[in-house]
Amino acid sequence: MSQHDDLIYDWNKVEDNFKPDFKIQFDDETLRDGIQSPSVHDPNIEQKIEILHLMNQVGIDTADVGLPGAGERQIEHVTSLCEEIRDSKLNITPNCAARTVIRDIEPIVKIQQKVGIPIETCTFIGSSPIRQFAENWPLEKMLKHTEEAVKFGVKNELPIMYVTEDTTRANPENIRKLYQTAIECGAKRICISDTVGHSTPEGTYSLVKFVKSVVEETGENVGIDWHGHRDRGLGTANALMAIRAGATRIHGCGLGVGERVGNVQLDILLVNLKLMGWIDNDLTILPEYCKTISKVCKVPVSVNYPVFGHDAF
Repeated sequence: MSQHDDLIYDWNKVEDNFKPDFKIQFDDETLRDGIQSPSVHDPNIEQKIEILHLMNQVGIDTADVGLPGAGERQIEHVTSLCEEIRDSKLNITPNCAARTVIRDIEPIVKIQQKVGIPIETCTFIGSSPIRQFAENWPLEKMLKHTEEAVKFGVKNELPIMYVTEDTTRANPENIRKLYQTAIECGAKRICISDTVGHSTPEGTYSLVKFVKSVVEETGENVGIDWHGHRDRGLGTANALMAIRAGATRIHGCGLGVGERVGNVQLDILLVNLKLMGWIDNDLTILPEYCKTISKVCKVPVSVNYPVFGHDAF
């Protein structure tokens, strides 16, 4: 303890001794979900590789390297990024997004066979009543797509994470049935998504707790992910609450880039978790990570951006 510790009284610690009893993992979505925004420039492959190495130095566990079902350019970039992870022996597991349709998963199977390392496959489907209405999807159809997609991935030796979009506006029974089906078919992780940034911290806690109980009912060892957006400015707060409730992996993007107002700001989340003593990652390279993403994605860092803005200190 420093001799000057008595100069600051930390109210943050007065009634809160919580600390996760599990390792918090991080999934960096910058290179896929992050560049979905029309205001974010899609970097070239050399720039993506540069960001990938910075992710590795920051201690990111998994990185979404693309959606191969979107076309040939995506297939080329995903393949190159996976080869870079393999050849440079990065401590990152690549993952790819895919709709819960076999034709989206097939390119990932081929890429995994080519590069020879596991590629986690993140199969996603809408789950809320409003999405069901918009897509004209009865629950039975969603369950059928879920079963077909997850079983196909497992059969082809892909690690599967099953993602429900708009989970924060879905009813409990739909959530239960979708996740139970995915887990029964072999999914090793499930992902709760606040797709439109609807959730509050209290809502996040309730939902993650509910999903955790659904997982426990199956008796399987399945990880829980949290994927948040910042439409209400609650991205970081929700991510912290998701961890408290039992989410073991959190998604985010450098500088919070992404659709509409963006994803959880992964850099800000990492700093807060470090200050709270929940992680011990070496964040020395984090300013360079932010600077590089700003440059290659052509997203200016505002002067009052927390921690990394010009006027922050």
